[in-house]
Amino acid sequence: MPSLRLAAPILAAMTLAACNNQPAGDPMGGLPANDYVLVGIGNGTVPLRNITLTLRPEGVSGRTPCNGYAARNTVPLPAVAFETIQTTGVTNCKDAAIEQRYLNALQQANEMEYFGGVLRIKGPTWLIFESGRPADMATDALSQARGNQ
Repeated sequence: MPSLRLAAPILAAMTLAACNNQPAGDPMGGLPANDYVLVGIGNGTVPLRNITLTLRPEGVSGRTPCNGYAARNTVPLPAVAFETIQTTGVTNCKDAAIEQRYLNALQQANEMEYFGGVLRIKGPTWLIFESGRPADMATDALSQARGNQ
């Protein structure tokens, strides 16, 4: 009988471990570290694919129509609590309104999820991203091999 008393807690622990879908010690919280392009804010789509996000365990960085930006995440992913977002400081830009809407939504975010190739950053206003980079930032293998020739 003593072995049955030990077996029950071990079996329970193994069952709970099997339910955890996040690998132990995963600094990304199950999210792919990747480059993303913004395709939606709230219930609307983004007409130009000119806002990017690079996701890393320590935070996010990217490009908006006017600025580069970066923000450090202070909690383990997939939870989000960004420090104040830092930008390159350009203020006179024709797309400043969409940039500000994006940065405000990102600053207020509280969680991320990734499903079906789509990254969702949740908060009062959701941000929807697809994997990849805008066409003007992409380089093909031939261009990379040529370098500055």
